[in-house]
Parts: sequence; C-alpha cells; structure tokens
Amino acid sequence: MSSAAQKEKVSTFFRPIQAVTVTHIKQMYELYASFYENTSLDIFLSDLSKKSGVILVSRKSDDRVVGFSTQTFFDLKVDGKRVRGIFSGDTIIEPAYWGNNALANTFYRRLIIERIKRPFVPFYWFLISKGYKTYLLMTNNFYNYYPKVDGNRGDRNARYHNITEAYCQQLFPEAFDQQRMLLDFGDSYVRLKGDVAEITPELKAANPHIAFFEKVNPDWRRGTEVPCLAACDYESLFRSIVDVPWKWIKKHILGTHRPAGLDLADKPARGAAASASSASWDADDALERSKAS
Repeated sequence: MSSAAQKEKVSTFFRPIQAVTVTHIKQMYELYASFYENTSLDIFLSDLSKKSGVILVSRKSDDRVVGFSTQTFFDLKVDGKRVRGIFSGDTIIEPAYWGNNALANTFYRRLIIERIKRPFVPFYWFLISKGYKTYLLMTNNFYNYYPKVDGNRGDRNARYHNITEAYCQQLFPEAFDQQRMLLDFGDSYVRLKGDVAEITPELKAANPHIAFFEKVNPDWRRGTEVPCLAACDYESLFRSIVDVPWKWIKKHILGTHRPAGLDLADKPARGAAASASSASWDADDALERSKAS
C-alpha cells in the first residue's frame, strides 16, 4: 500500500440497503468487477438486493467509494435452539488502500453491537470463501471456527457443522453440496481473477491453513466456495483480552510476530498478485486487534 493512500483520510459507515445511493452502487460495482471474472451488473445487483446493508469506505477528498462489505443479519433454529448470525458477502478494498484498518474496525463494531443486542443468543459470523485469503481472515482472528485444520474441542465440531449446514440450506439451497460441504454455483459463477489469490506449493508448505483450504476446496479456481463459521462467544472475548495485547507487543515492540507463510505471500509474482498478498496480511493484523469481539 502506498504511503500517500495510507495517509489519505477515509470515512467508513454502515448503510441499510435501502439507503445506498445509485452513485454508491455504480462505484461498488466498478471495484467489484476489477477483482472478479464471469460477473455482470445484473448479478451484482441481484446479490446486493438480498443483503441487509453494506459498510462503505469512501475517500474524504471526493466521497468516492474505495471499499465495501455487504452484510445480512438473520436468525436460525438448529437442533431446536435459536442462533443468530451475520453473513458477510463481498468484501473488497481498492488496492491502494490495502492495510487501512477502517473497514475492519467498523465491521467489528457491528459485531459488538449485534452481540450486545441479544447477549444470550449464540452469535456467529457466517462467510463463504472462494479464495484462501478470506479463509485466513477467519483463522487468524477467531479461536472457535469451522472448518478447522485440527478440529474443535468436545462437541463443537458437530455443532458448528450442523449450524453451517443450516445456514447454507437457508441461503443457498440450490448450490449446497452437503456431501462435500461446499457451495457449487456452476461453471458460470463469478471467480477470482488468476493473479489475485494463487496457491503455490511453497505457500501450502509454509501455512497449514492454506493447505487445508485447498484440501477441502480443491476446485476453488472455478469459484467453488467453502462455507465457514466463526463463533463470537464470550470465551473468545476473554481470551483475546490477554492474547491481542501480547500479539501487539510481539509485533510492534519485539518484532517477533509474523504469521506463517508471510514471506512467501509477500513475494511479488505479478503486480496485482503481489499487492493482494501483502494486503491480506495487513488486513489480518488489523483485525487481530478486534479479535472475536
């Protein structure tokens, strides 16, 4: 990320879907189309209409949208018990602003607000991932999540599996492959452009989460999505009170905190790929400060 863009001020705010303007939508789509293949404005608008709202990141100098994250809030009944979730759709930041913390901080404020609204209802972040970087945002910033390379303690794995099945059946019944626990929207579905999130043997060897992502989603290049779940629970909140300051000390004072595979992910391949790699790690570090809120 360029230092000039990093210092340029942005404003970040949540808008209910009915309050998003035509100008916002046009700028969002231009940004979206620069990252994905097999897309169109009709596809983008159809998906956007199903969301509850969107976090917008706009440049203060001219109010242009430089990032956004679409969101849906909903309730489920799983095994006779009620759960609440926030589903993240498309989350995109203009390359010049990769590493800016504004969107991540606003997203976690939304998590806190929703958690406080219903403090005794289990609350989860639901996301689907067609590329490893989205998956890493979850693994690097939450303690209890699914799917997980080494599983979850006790009955959590089965419970998270059932909740993931339930939200997939509610949101994507036509695409959900229950046997493989994947979402397959077909060959015409939007997919990442080739240089955005390529998985190399070196990356898989350096980071077990990346290797696991490709294991559970071997067809990711054609746009197949892994449905994921991260628990926004009180155990995670209490653990983060200790862990997050310690990670900050290791990163900013001791200089010893560096996620596995970072050196490889930061190596330039082609312009966009190099920027995308460094951006994903910058975003991870930004999100760590708000871990599991």
